[in-house]
Amino acid sequence: MFDTVRLKAENILVESIVLETLEAKVTTYLDKNSGAVTDVYTFTCNQIPFVKYNSTTFVLEVELSIPKFLFGENITLLTTKDVDAFFTLLSHQLRNVLRVDIDRSEWKVKRIDVCWNFNTGKKIRDYLFQLSLMKYPRRDTVTYNQTETVVWQNKSSRVMFYDKEKERRKKDAPSDVIERAKGLLRMEISPSDHEIREYSMDKRANHLLTKEFFVFVTRKISPHLVFSGTHELTIEWLQSLKSVQEAETIIGFTSLSKAFGDATMKQIYSQGTFSNRLKLLEKSPQATALSSLEISYSAIN
Repeated sequence: MFDTVRLKAENILVESIVLETLEAKVTTYLDKNSGAVTDVYTFTCNQIPFVKYNSTTFVLEVELSIPKFLFGENITLLTTKDVDAFFTLLSHQLRNVLRVDIDRSEWKVKRIDVCWNFNTGKKIRDYLFQLSLMKYPRRDTVTYNQTETVVWQNKSSRVMFYDKEKERRKKDAPSDVIERAKGLLRMEISPSDHEIREYSMDKRANHLLTKEFFVFVTRKISPHLVFSGTHELTIEWLQSLKSVQEAETIIGFTSLSKAFGDATMKQIYSQGTFSNRLKLLEKSPQATALSSLEISYSAIN
């Protein structure tokens, strides 16, 4: 449901004696508005990888992956109960380290990544290939690493699809996590600031980290995850052959036969070669349809 978030809380007073005990990177500068000498503390806090505190503005920021914070990995999809557990654990850890009490209603969102895992099995590369051919209104389609990642993006927002297993392997994740990621097509949506404010004008985290906001964002994308027609050339078919050259031979011979007819082809090729080409046609790709990518909203209650 959600992955990485960056949250901000204002008017949070952390005592100097507490700040002095932190193993933090401290950046000092002169605040242009107040003229005060300002210290900015950046540090990690237990399971929170990024915490920043401004001693003049009293603004506290945290950035973390919610599922990693709760489960140690970001494959598990959150439920509404998990979001409640997140706010409770976040409050507990900050209270222990900074001696402050921050209610969930005080947090505002600076970044929020909406996500879902589609179980596509062995067809994951075929889905990525078809997604790379699709056009989303007012966004560019960009691919990376030979279509391992597909992004629909503009200056303010993006939708990204990628092979979760490959991403976990590159990050040297534990073997059990990699196993769970097999066949998972990951979708991550970074909503624009306008879209976030459209739902919550003051960007309150307790309004945005909800099933309702998740539905609000994903239902705009869902109509574009339907694959019409059939697709003959698939990665699965290509991998079933001995080599890429064999695929080229089948496609080339099929195209020539359609253009000139079998009688002409029989005259062009020697008898043995023509016979071999006919046998290869038994391996010709079959038209298959990709199912729509659907989100199970009932699973996140």
